[in-house]
Amino acid sequence: MNYSVFGHLSGAELSGVAFKEHLHKKKIIAQLSMQKESTISELADLLNISVPKANDVTMSLVDEGLVKEAGHKTEGVGRKATIYTLNQHSCYFLGVEIKKYSLNLALMGFDKSIAESRLNIPFPFSTPHDSLDAIVKTITDFLEHSLIPKEKIVGMGLSVAGRINVKNGEILTIYHFEDAPVKKILEDATGLPVYIDNDSRTIAYGEYYFGRKKYPENVIVINLDYGLGTGIFVEGKPLYGASGYAGELGHIPLFNNEKICLCGKKGCMQTEASGMALIELITGKMQEGSNSRLKHILQKKGFIELEDVVEAVHLGDNLAIEGVTRIGTNLGKGLAVAINLFNPNVIVIGGKLSALGDSLLLPVIQSSIFQYSLSLVNTDTEIIVSRINEKAGLLGCCLLVRDKTLGLV
Repeated sequence: MNYSVFGHLSGAELSGVAFKEHLHKKKIIAQLSMQKESTISELADLLNISVPKANDVTMSLVDEGLVKEAGHKTEGVGRKATIYTLNQHSCYFLGVEIKKYSLNLALMGFDKSIAESRLNIPFPFSTPHDSLDAIVKTITDFLEHSLIPKEKIVGMGLSVAGRINVKNGEILTIYHFEDAPVKKILEDATGLPVYIDNDSRTIAYGEYYFGRKKYPENVIVINLDYGLGTGIFVEGKPLYGASGYAGELGHIPLFNNEKICLCGKKGCMQTEASGMALIELITGKMQEGSNSRLKHILQKKGFIELEDVVEAVHLGDNLAIEGVTRIGTNLGKGLAVAINLFNPNVIVIGGKLSALGDSLLLPVIQSSIFQYSLSLVNTDTEIIVSRINEKAGLLGCCLLVRDKTLGLV
């Protein structure tokens, strides 16, 4: 499988009939990606094209190795039609997720199945350059030991927290280097085209395509982790904004406090509705004398992690429950702003704190949303908690490179 096939599909230097042909190819690939399998007549109906045209385009994709036959089904009066599906082995997409203390890597087949993965790989962090060197080595080692032929891997999707210039692949926070953007460093090291995006947007990608239901077109995915991030889908497409920084819900100045946010400003939503805010609240209460099973963990490790808080909540720890209730109320207030602005069909709560589940987190958030948003606007918005939790980001990295390479976004 050559990358040139995907370059052709992206529509580069095509016009007239050839351009129309490539649009039909993209639509069929997108349809088979969503429906898993279809017959020619089903594709024709779904894409509003003639059966002969659907057949010609599908056969072209079969010849290229991207689509394959997957059996038969009965259509009409006893007539058997051939079923077509994406060829999972035709090509692969590499996903790399940079977490706070670890890396996750995966190779996804063309049909969105995961062929190989390595999770929770620790990497040392001393300086940004040393850290990036360790990340590059981990990626190249993964590729060298992979059973997937290198020529079948068409690109890499990478996610990292912070602000990303998606146009030139420049990370504007911790891995910001004057000599070269991370995109170029990774492309030189791997020989693959690299697409970089914010972690919240890749989580939204993963949730949108792999979540607990088939989502409608307008969806907001909340990355409720140590920070607070947002990925937004409008009419089925990720929202980037003019400069690629759309979705900074965590930095809306919503609270009249003196807490300085990581961005340097005061009163940001993230200072009162994030994992870090939750840990600060619980730690402060324990220092004031409140009792909690987390006190022993703090004494033993010197710090508390979100996983510790989630476990404490599930064990019925009153202080942990009180903290989550406070954070959920504050989050609902901010989501009310998002609902009033975007009127989404669905809001999905993802990130580490989605592990709290529906029973505690959702009622608190929903109550706050009802209090602060317009009832006319929030009526059709469903609030749910992610079921794929921390898998979403890595899946989203793979899907990012797939859609970017194919020109689907």
